[in-house]
Amino acid sequence: MITSTLRSPMRRLRTTAAAAFILVLAQPSWAADFQIDNIRLDLGAIVIAIPKVDVKGSSLEREAFVSLFNGSTGESAVARTGRLAASEISAPELTVEQVLGPQRQVTTYRDIRFSEIRDGRIGRGSASGGAISVTGGPTGAMKGEIKRISFEAFDMRHLARVLSERAKPGVEEAMQPIFGRFEQDGYAIDLGQLGKISLGRTTGRDFKMRVGDEPLAELLSRVITQAEADQKAGLDPQAKRDLARLEADKRMALSMFSLFDAIDHGSGEVRDMVITLSVPPKPGEAPVAMDMRIARMAYGEDAPAKSGYAMEGFSFAGAGAKGALESLSYSGFSLAPMFKGLKEILAKPESEIESLDFRKLIPTLGTIRLAGLSVDVPQQVKPGQPAQPPIRVGLGTFEIAAADQINGVPTKLALTIDKLTAPVSEATGNPAAAELIAMGYRALDFSAKLDLAWDAARNELAIRTLSLGGAGMAQFEASGTLGNVTKDLFSSDIALAQVAALGATARSVDAKLKNFGLLEKLVENEARKNKRKPDELRREYAMMASLGLAAILGPSDAAKALTAAVSRFAAKPGTLTVQASAKSASGLGLADVLTITDPTEIFDKIDLKANAE
Repeated sequence: MITSTLRSPMRRLRTTAAAAFILVLAQPSWAADFQIDNIRLDLGAIVIAIPKVDVKGSSLEREAFVSLFNGSTGESAVARTGRLAASEISAPELTVEQVLGPQRQVTTYRDIRFSEIRDGRIGRGSASGGAISVTGGPTGAMKGEIKRISFEAFDMRHLARVLSERAKPGVEEAMQPIFGRFEQDGYAIDLGQLGKISLGRTTGRDFKMRVGDEPLAELLSRVITQAEADQKAGLDPQAKRDLARLEADKRMALSMFSLFDAIDHGSGEVRDMVITLSVPPKPGEAPVAMDMRIARMAYGEDAPAKSGYAMEGFSFAGAGAKGALESLSYSGFSLAPMFKGLKEILAKPESEIESLDFRKLIPTLGTIRLAGLSVDVPQQVKPGQPAQPPIRVGLGTFEIAAADQINGVPTKLALTIDKLTAPVSEATGNPAAAELIAMGYRALDFSAKLDLAWDAARNELAIRTLSLGGAGMAQFEASGTLGNVTKDLFSSDIALAQVAALGATARSVDAKLKNFGLLEKLVENEARKNKRKPDELRREYAMMASLGLAAILGPSDAAKALTAAVSRFAAKPGTLTVQASAKSASGLGLADVLTITDPTEIFDKIDLKANAE
């Protein structure tokens, strides 16, 4: 409902563009000032009405100007717009009426002024404000106020080309700017029974489009026509459709994918979004109030990474729960490979779809980062018991960065999870939770990191970092190198990729286990349950480690070093370090491991060092 009735800043720009397009369609040859009254342009679902227009510095007389405006000269919109020139065009008021099914939206702009108009381009444009009114919606009437709007370097001629022309077959036209800059001081809309929404200052720049395979006006007309036909026929989107309709849907999808390739949103930001909703959780139940706030949304060069999108200062509250998010962003992400793959699929007959490589639908992943997440959820109060504090879950940082994708699979991957926190609750009935509470852990604080990269020249996969740990518990760290990792591992042929995976070898592994108090608490908990002294139990574990590993690993020097290090770690937990490398330059493969019949034989194939501190 919100999507169908509200207008984003970009749609505000398109409405302003339409207003400018119908106001300024002539090329000056001599200066004249005149007024035109009661202009009305009926575009079917959209009707634009202007009570009065003042034109200054026009090269045409009034009648000639009107004839260009209404198209009676027979020239194309592109040709008429290309001859546009005037020092100023203004209108006290402009009204846009849109009808979508039973809904009727009327948007009125006040004090419209365009200046520096030459060669189909408007140097500057503005409106002091406006108002919105919506009737016929399922939640009742809606109304709102629009604050000041302005723009610079608006290319009407190129917009006319995008709307009315199509690119030549096999030719991909260049992106060209539609406007240099767009600003809106904000707007506020009363959604009736649904709630309210408001935006603060919005800016955008360098919005570009290219002439596509189909005129944009025709494409939008087809979309509206098909949607209205579906609505009138009562078609279920999930229902099966006949072959003719499937072909129509396929053509529509191809057109929409082409539209995606024809737009470059440039850069900009939106500030101070506030949404207050009143939504019934279930039909017939009382509405629940939900508040959401976003301090800033940015894209392009206004985002922290100078590309992609970012959201900052998000918070919500409702139904007793609340949460906040400092920032969520992504950069380097692109849906272009996915849309390209979908276009290839739609261009083929259905009989060939099963044989297609669906890895081509994987987008370019780039970097996704989340920071400062916290969520508080109320606990259910049991009869006869006091209210419990809310459950709080938090996340300091989550970041995943993927690069150098082959067939959609990244060959470089970095993952970071920092300070993932959650309470330990007895209410879950989980035995592990009870054990953690017995050891004194009322909350968990986990962190993890993975960083790996494939070296094509050496056919190596380097595991630079692999770590997992909990605050006040322990941390495991590892790194290593896998050899004989060929490009076939990323092949779209699954059988070939499996063969490549089986052929990989382990060349080196470094592992480190750091104890931050977990092992002592484990021993103390076990001693308490068995009514024994912790020191006595610790000595027993150390003895078991020494004798048990010696019996399993054998008498080799490497086995003795590992046994001694593990025993020392069990006796006095600190830091256990193990370093292993294959004696063969090609590494240790799966076949080498499968031929081992005795665990002690592994030490004939590797060099090993171990130490405990």
